Amino acid sequence: MPSWFEIFLLEKRFNTSDQNEKIMIIMKNSIKSYKIVVPVVLAVLLLFASSCDKEKIENRPDLPPVESLMMDFSDFSELPGGAAKGIVSTYDNAVHAYYSVLFWNTILTANLVVPVTAYGYALLQQPVYLGDNAWEWSYDFTILQMNYTATLTGKRINNETFSMKMVIALEALPNLGFTWFDGVVRYDHTHAEWNLYKNNDGTSVKVLEAVWNIDYETDESDLTYTYAEPLQNETGSYITMGIVAGSSYDAYYNISLTTGMTDIEWYRVTKAGRIMDPAYFEDNLWHCWNDLLEDIDCPVVVL
Repeated sequence: MPSWFEIFLLEKRFNTSDQNEKIMIIMKNSIKSYKIVVPVVLAVLLLFASSCDKEKIENRPDLPPVESLMMDFSDFSELPGGAAKGIVSTYDNAVHAYYSVLFWNTILTANLVVPVTAYGYALLQQPVYLGDNAWEWSYDFTILQMNYTATLTGKRINNETFSMKMVIALEALPNLGFTWFDGVVRYDHTHAEWNLYKNNDGTSVKVLEAVWNIDYETDESDLTYTYAEPLQNETGSYITMGIVAGSSYDAYYNISLTTGMTDIEWYRVTKAGRIMDPAYFEDNLWHCWNDLLEDIDCPVVVL
């Protein structure tokens, strides 16, 4: 009969063998798991790394039309006047409409020629992806015999909107760029909000705030400028231009100045229109002109 010590050794050898076998099974399973897990982890890491630098095409911002930034004053760009030989006519109503938009036309001519021209060139360019859902349009352009460098940056904010920022510098001084405008645009191009600036001795001063809306089903749209330059007589004044459908007059201006409200409506094809300005005419009536810009009695408008 074996002694208790011999029995102990036999049990120890058996238990050790059993433990070793268990350890070997665990190691084999670990190795199998390692062979499966490591490639998966590496693949996830590679996918994550590549996704950080890869452009998400669906998030790339397309630029809205220039009409989202620039109001159209072309129908009131010339002072009305003159008449056919032998015919005496007055043009007071159309002339007053011209002067009513002149304040805004002057502001835009003085402050928007360079940035709007730069934006027009941007519409012809392809953006470069910068990473982190940001894109850049960078190019040179010339206006008024001056050479400029423009950098327009767009960055995704969320699923609905992206930001825009336009920096323009003289080509000879590329490091002295100035932010001419920035804003937020909807991806579906139905709404945009802009801030427009001027350079006042090296200081950025906001001149205008612009809000644009469009309905692509009806083709109706509106653009509003609010004068934002600080400490000016007309600070806070605004003008809205709208395009409407199904009306005898398919375009309008609503103008608010310190002198009061002025409403202008006209038909873009014939240029015939009407104006209401209680402060100027001393009444709340429409005052009309025909397609020759001559004063006429207002016709009955069919809506």
